Amino acid sequence: MKKVIFCAGALMFGAMSFAQGPTGNSSDVDQIGNNNGSDVDQVGSVLVSTVYQKGFYNGARVNQEAQANTANIKQVGDRNYAITQQNTVHPNTVNAGDNDASQEQRGDYNSASIVQDVTGWTSGNGTRSSEAQQLQVGKSNYASIEQSGLNLRSYQTQRGNNNNAVDWQGGGHHESDVLQIGNYNNSNVYQRGSTHTSLVEQKGDRNYSDVDQNGGWKFESEVLQTGDYNSSVVSQSSSGFLPDTNHISSVIQSGNGNASNVFQHYSE
Repeated sequence: MKKVIFCAGALMFGAMSFAQGPTGNSSDVDQIGNNNGSDVDQVGSVLVSTVYQKGFYNGARVNQEAQANTANIKQVGDRNYAITQQNTVHPNTVNAGDNDASQEQRGDYNSASIVQDVTGWTSGNGTRSSEAQQLQVGKSNYASIEQSGLNLRSYQTQRGNNNNAVDWQGGGHHESDVLQIGNYNNSNVYQRGSTHTSLVEQKGDRNYSDVDQNGGWKFESEVLQTGDYNSSVVSQSSSGFLPDTNHISSVIQSGNGNASNVFQHYSE
């Protein structure tokens, strides 16, 4: 049985399309305003999506397969766009699914993307038991999360204008938390291996953070920057899965125009 819930008023102002099957799926779309558009495609079982858009020229797209995935999109403002894609490459893999994606955007011209699936830079059977959350408040912000593996967590919050946050995670049991408050801040997080954690907090304008944790087990990175025009680059890697050689990095910068580079590598 499939369930589609939407208000009649939304049909008057925007465009919607639905495709669902085979069983137990639910889609709820509510659009208020003019020229908003929503596209929901769900193929699998117990898939749930909720889309709420208020304003003008907003766009939302949900594409889910496998089982027990949930997608929530909320947009208030004008010309915002959000897309969620979950388990569309190998949807029939055993235990694929059970992922959660949440996107909220308030303001204008914001863009958000969540892909929990097999991607071009990973291999394997897709993503399961993972979570991705994005919150953007302001104008012209961009957020992207790509996750492929098991039990991955990624959280992005941006408040201000023209901020960018990009997360890539592959493997298992990673967590990434990004908070940016201000304007023109940039954060990039790349984690591959097992059980890595990354925390990035940037408050001010035109700060830059790049975290690359590749291979190994239990790498930890913390970047805290307050002020303007600060830069931090962290690179931690291992040539193999070595549980007793975890790297730890902490960068704290306060003021303007500071720069930090951390490189840690282990090889047998």
